[in-house]
Amino acid sequence: MNKLYAGLLAGILIVIIVGAAAWYVWFYQPTAPAKNKIGLVLATGGLGDKSFNDIAYAGCLRAQDELGIVFDKAEPKAISEYEGFQTNFAKTGEYALIICIGFDQADALNKTAQAYPNQKFVIVDMVVDLPNVASLTFRANEASFLVGTIAGSLTGSGKVGFVGGMDIPLIRDFYVGYKAGVEWANPDATVLTPVFVGGWADPTKGKELAVSLIEDGADGIFAAAGKSGLGALEAVDEKGTVMGFGVDSCQDYLYPSGLIAASATKRVDVAVYEMINATMTGTFHGGTFSGGLKEKWAGCSRLPSEESFWEATFNFTEPALPDNAFTKLIEADAGIVAGTITVPSGYT
Repeated sequence: MNKLYAGLLAGILIVIIVGAAAWYVWFYQPTAPAKNKIGLVLATGGLGDKSFNDIAYAGCLRAQDELGIVFDKAEPKAISEYEGFQTNFAKTGEYALIICIGFDQADALNKTAQAYPNQKFVIVDMVVDLPNVASLTFRANEASFLVGTIAGSLTGSGKVGFVGGMDIPLIRDFYVGYKAGVEWANPDATVLTPVFVGGWADPTKGKELAVSLIEDGADGIFAAAGKSGLGALEAVDEKGTVMGFGVDSCQDYLYPSGLIAASATKRVDVAVYEMINATMTGTFHGGTFSGGLKEKWAGCSRLPSEESFWEATFNFTEPALPDNAFTKLIEADAGIVAGTITVPSGYT
């Protein structure tokens, strides 16, 4: 009797356990990622910088229009918030791809990507060496070289300046490319000692630094500083007698004065779109991907291949560049793509 009772009890327990397991799997199995759902974690500074974040966001908007994706965005205010936003997206299991904008997301992503090894991630401007992360780097020095050729060709004082967001290799890469381009186009020109804001969202300080460079004789200011750079370009417009040079996205349209002569374009929009497309077509894989002028991941707003795109995007018309500046621009672009011009890097 005891054996029969024990057998019946064991059978009942097995049925309960199997049933419970089936019920759990049915109701609580992790959500399969939607093939067309993307998460975007922007860099500190957020949207409205008319530069780095905005151009990344534009890549998602293009994918939304052309590929039919849907996406959610997060706008951290501090570096300490990155890991939380990354994790919030990843733990749902709903996102086919999570895109992290900015080099300073790397420490957080190293943790998040290891915690969620089946989740696909992209990081812009830094390398995270994990199999589920695509790391996108840009040869921004090449784009900056092109802007430098225009600055060197147009300077009247023989002095131009540079305002950077932070004194780090990423921004030094912009600076050394710019300096090399200025000197290539005009060996008699001088690039003043670069100045750095110390952050990406302080346009007041960016403006102050630009004013100091102008007071030192610079008649051209290249700002690579995110939202802080908007202050530097405002100083250019208010001065009224110097040239400004934008960054990442085309910023030439910002003021009706037309004093923003050109922008070094860092086509994060193109790279982000390509990664989203790869995810949707099943060809995405981790690794490091780098692009410059040849790959159309970097450029200049005044190149014929880009100018009409930016004019249509921002509904404005570029004034023609003087012939000497345009000639130098085209020559430099062709030389860099062909490999006959080598642009120095801020990473070495």
